[in-house]
Amino acid sequence: MEVAEAFRLISRAIDCGRVAHGYLVCGDLRGQCDELVRQVLDKLFPDARGQIAARSHPDVVWLEPQGKSRTIKVARGKDDAGPGMRDGLIEPMSTTSFSGGWKVGVVVGADRMQTEAANAFLKTLEEPPPKTLFFLLTDAPDALLPTIVSRSQRIDLKLTAGLLEGESYDSVAAVFDSLTCSAGAYSRTCAASRLAEIYGGLKDEAEPEDVAMERKAFYKTVMHFVRAWMVEGRLPRHLAFRNIEAVEAAYRQSERSMSDDAVLSFMLDRMALP
Repeated sequence: MEVAEAFRLISRAIDCGRVAHGYLVCGDLRGQCDELVRQVLDKLFPDARGQIAARSHPDVVWLEPQGKSRTIKVARGKDDAGPGMRDGLIEPMSTTSFSGGWKVGVVVGADRMQTEAANAFLKTLEEPPPKTLFFLLTDAPDALLPTIVSRSQRIDLKLTAGLLEGESYDSVAAVFDSLTCSAGAYSRTCAASRLAEIYGGLKDEAEPEDVAMERKAFYKTVMHFVRAWMVEGRLPRHLAFRNIEAVEAAYRQSERSMSDDAVLSFMLDRMALP
């Protein structure tokens, strides 16, 4: 399903008063999933788009995996930088709406909920407060509790949307096919150089106004293969999540005045290989 189609579905449900309390949105967390949630939030809070973009709206609660394990715990631990399920989502969502309307809870990486956190959330999903809406964003829906899945309306977005195509896609695929746990520093350096060569070719062939789009498609394709290692179970999930963060960091660094070789070498140095 495309983002536009998913938004129309949810928008109609809101207008008709038949909105589900929980939506399980499966797709690219930092791409289509994020875009869909923001479109719905813009509809629910049309006068607060700046707060929505800054994640500072008092009636919208965001919860993401925390700590080295990159999981969502039931409660904040003494060494945790961020909140757990109870203090980060359940308690804030149970308070009165600041604006007098909807309250929305967004769980990014819902498959990263520990069992105790998932069970605590399930109770809230089964008996939600009035005018509350939950979005569970994931690229690994099979890792969620079946009871949470059964009580949510599932929306599958196209993970392949916006990827490179043809020879460029195949070239990136060949690089990732060559990477295994036995790959040493030299192999990683060669892989980074090959990726930089592919990306450089894309930029050289693109019109100046299209370079940003090629950059996004390139890194989205890299992310596609990194996520495949997780979905296929080729890496433990905490290592797979670390790889996802490495690609996201590389995408941000690619905007700066660093060479493509340097950015991609740094990315591959941080990654765990299957």
